[in-house]
Amino acid sequence: MSDAAGAPALEKSTVLVRQRMRCRSCRGGWRQLAAAAAFKGVLACLLCGPGAAAHAGGALTLYALEWAPYSWQAASGGNVGGIAVDIADELMRRAGVRIDSIDTVPWARGLALTAATADTCQLMVGRTPEREKRFKWIGPIGHSRWMFFGLRDSKIALRQLHDARPYLVGTIIDDLSVPIFNANKIRVSEVAADRLNPPKLLRRRIDLWASAELPARYLMRDLGLTDIEPLLTFATIPMFVACNTSMRDGEVARLNGIINAMIADKSIERIYHAYGFRSAAPAMPERQRHAP
Repeated sequence: MSDAAGAPALEKSTVLVRQRMRCRSCRGGWRQLAAAAAFKGVLACLLCGPGAAAHAGGALTLYALEWAPYSWQAASGGNVGGIAVDIADELMRRAGVRIDSIDTVPWARGLALTAATADTCQLMVGRTPEREKRFKWIGPIGHSRWMFFGLRDSKIALRQLHDARPYLVGTIIDDLSVPIFNANKIRVSEVAADRLNPPKLLRRRIDLWASAELPARYLMRDLGLTDIEPLLTFATIPMFVACNTSMRDGEVARLNGIINAMIADKSIERIYHAYGFRSAAPAMPERQRHAP
């Protein structure tokens, strides 16, 4: 059963990229990085007095996933762009907060580094009960529908979430869908990057692919895939900037106030429109502004 109706129209994207510093330390294993980052965060806290700024040196390091159209790094390297990147640029410009770098990293690594490291945030994170206490939340900066995708010739019919129980579902490590699937006794195959799942589906190593709608459609278009179709929307999640819990509550409130202003003055909507989307900006009802 197709759930494609009402999907935002995809137009030719206006690619707005920013030159960024590349994170050399991100080349190592994320567990070692997280441990080192945690030590640095503790040391920084010991050196700070009660009147210290919310960010060391007034700067933040931002992490992003290779997840077009929200964020991606240009093939030539060093250039990071996308909807979430442009929103973060405008947010921090208005806040007077310097962005030290925006680095693209695998999803699980970005979450681990952000949870362990002061003065860091991860862009475009679904706010779920499982993640609520791990981060401080700025947003929403969007909302995303999570969908099952399958092969057109598979004859798989899904009417509700538990209809996926007989099948093996591909997703990414630490994706918000994993707790949902575990709670519903759905088998999961996790990979480091979403780009690996469509080839697995085509080779029938997985039966279904679970992903956010817009990145999945972008990825299928980029790979020239026409044999995959959406089958069912199983969750709609508000998307936020997730920051390390060392960020002061007053600073969180200040940044959220700026996001509210950006929604009210249509700045975020204009950014979405610049990338070819007419209906994906977070002009949301109040109920969608909080964790589900």
